[in-house]
Amino acid sequence: MIGTAVVVKCGIIAVGIFVMLSSFWYHSVRRLTVNLAVVWEILGALLIAIGIFPVFSSWTHHISQGTGLVLFFVGGICLWGSFQFSLLLSRLTMKNQELAMQVSLLIRENEEIMRQLEEQTDRMEKYEEKASVRD
Repeated sequence: MIGTAVVVKCGIIAVGIFVMLSSFWYHSVRRLTVNLAVVWEILGALLIAIGIFPVFSSWTHHISQGTGLVLFFVGGICLWGSFQFSLLLSRLTMKNQELAMQVSLLIRENEEIMRQLEEQTDRMEKYEEKASVRD
């Protein structure tokens, strides 16, 4: 029978691989920003390292089956919630960048309209001066 420690180590490695693959996929479909994708990739690599190297996974020999199950359940919920929060944060960051670009374009358009208005005002003043001189 496979020991609880081996199952926990294999589970941690599988979760690390899943975290790395999902962060790469979400970044490739532009739902996760680069900075957060790198953080999740590092977290996935750390999970894989914890599962592979006995120095980091010696604690797995001291847990029971029930504790291992609860560990995966609670850890999975925490990882899922954190990942969803990262996706939300990425979406807000991307929308903020889009809004900043739109505001910049509107400011430039406003400046162009103001310049045209000033030109029209200057032309109108010159025309009124010429018209008042003729009268």
